[in-house]
Amino acid sequence: MLFVVCAPGLPPVTAEEARALGLPGGTVPGGLEIDGDLPEAMRLNLWLRTASRVLLRVGEPFRATAFPELVRKAGELPWERFVRKGSSVAFRVTCRKSRLYHSDAVAERLHAALQARTGYSAPLAKAEDEEGPSDAQLFLARFERDVCTVSVDTSGALLHQRGWRGPQAKAPLRETLAAALLLASGYRGDEPVCDPLCGSGTIPIEAALISMRRAPGIARPFAFQRWPEFSARQWEHLVSEARKHERPAQRIEASDQDARAVAAASENAARAGVAIEVVQRRLADLPPDPGSGLLASNPPYGIRIAADVRGTLQELGEAARKRPGWRLAVVAPNPTAAAASELQLTPLLRTQNGGIPVQVLASKTPRR
Repeated sequence: MLFVVCAPGLPPVTAEEARALGLPGGTVPGGLEIDGDLPEAMRLNLWLRTASRVLLRVGEPFRATAFPELVRKAGELPWERFVRKGSSVAFRVTCRKSRLYHSDAVAERLHAALQARTGYSAPLAKAEDEEGPSDAQLFLARFERDVCTVSVDTSGALLHQRGWRGPQAKAPLRETLAAALLLASGYRGDEPVCDPLCGSGTIPIEAALISMRRAPGIARPFAFQRWPEFSARQWEHLVSEARKHERPAQRIEASDQDARAVAAASENAARAGVAIEVVQRRLADLPPDPGSGLLASNPPYGIRIAADVRGTLQELGEAARKRPGWRLAVVAPNPTAAAASELQLTPLLRTQNGGIPVQVLASKTPRR
């Protein structure tokens, strides 16, 4: 069984992605549950644009109410599938309504069970933050009403890290949220896109990757590549097949009035290997366009960056009216702020960006 972890509000979008891969799953709090093992995990890691990480369940959940019972039953799990000799490991444990409630003590017992089962002296690393240690194999254990479920992280670094990120503008948008903005607003890669407040270029780069049909994980490593049963040949086949489906991108525009943001977006686009038009200009100077496409942007919220939120959204609305055949999709702190655009915007997603509650909203202008 696989569990695909998503940011709040994103599971329905991620479920559509998984379904397109022929891997339908059920949405649950925090993500998706999908039937599968390592081969399916490899495909999900390679192709999902809006997921945070992919977990694989290690054996069946078991009941334990005392530490000796925990060590004994955990020792029956197939740890050797996921750890090589000399590898370090990390455990992130949560306990809820269970007799074994001390997460550090549970982690120590699981580590002991792993070493006893494999015969390896696997160093125990800390997994204190969201990312986890990059050089250690991360395991996640959940104790819920005395039932322990252990999963192994197949991804390594969180999946928003595509491998191209270089210079950043202020308050950058995560790649996963940029992809969710695009996909939720109906973007499928077959129309032009313009981000007139591009910052470091996350949205236009994600749009280009979607338009090119380039797999988002094609240029980065994954935790599963260190597993004993990992097949480099199988992975190379998946990557090769993915590259065969790539195509030239539609026109992607990016602009910003900040010269440093423009430089960052240009450099990041080059690192990502995508061709986008990056220019320095004010939002008010966005040229008219009689065609159709998608205006997609992440305006500053005035929280981490000093900004006139309503003024910026009002100006964005004025810019959008220069392109009446184009749809608009934005990330905004709330519909009230977005109302300053004086456009009819429909909430599509509620999520968070950098810990700030935000919504993805889009206009109702139909696609041609």
